Amino acid sequence: MPWHTIFAFLNPLLIGILQVKCQGATKSPFDTHRGIMWIFLLATLVYCFAFAANMKSRRNSSTVYSRISGHFALLSGSLSSVSLFSIFLPRFPNEQLVFFLWIIMPLIVARKWICRACQKLYKSTSKATHLLVHCICRGFMGRNLVEQPQLPV
Repeated sequence: MPWHTIFAFLNPLLIGILQVKCQGATKSPFDTHRGIMWIFLLATLVYCFAFAANMKSRRNSSTVYSRISGHFALLSGSLSSVSLFSIFLPRFPNEQLVFFLWIIMPLIVARKWICRACQKLYKSTSKATHLLVHCICRGFMGRNLVEQPQLPV
């Protein structure tokens, strides 16, 4: 997992830079950027559990769980790095822009699943549409071939 080495290097580096930046400050980042710091802590916690699950599932040769836990680790690790990085940017709009760009990351990771879901949806709707059109046409054609009983006069 090459991305683990990136997060293992990047997050401590960003924390060190943040400590230097806030060295003489009267308020900590938890006071000035409360929400972002909580996002960082929760994302880092999720990353740790997902990374551990990924390592365990790789040892047990479970490719499905390994892939899912790897995706969770990648997404949460990148969120923790992005949240730390956003502290160094001006408050608005750059801070929101970074998180908006991060939202694209799950779409990139899940692109195969999204394509498969779209293909299944297309196949099921095309089959249903074909069946519906077939039944409607059959009903119209069948009605013309059957003679209607005549009412007594």
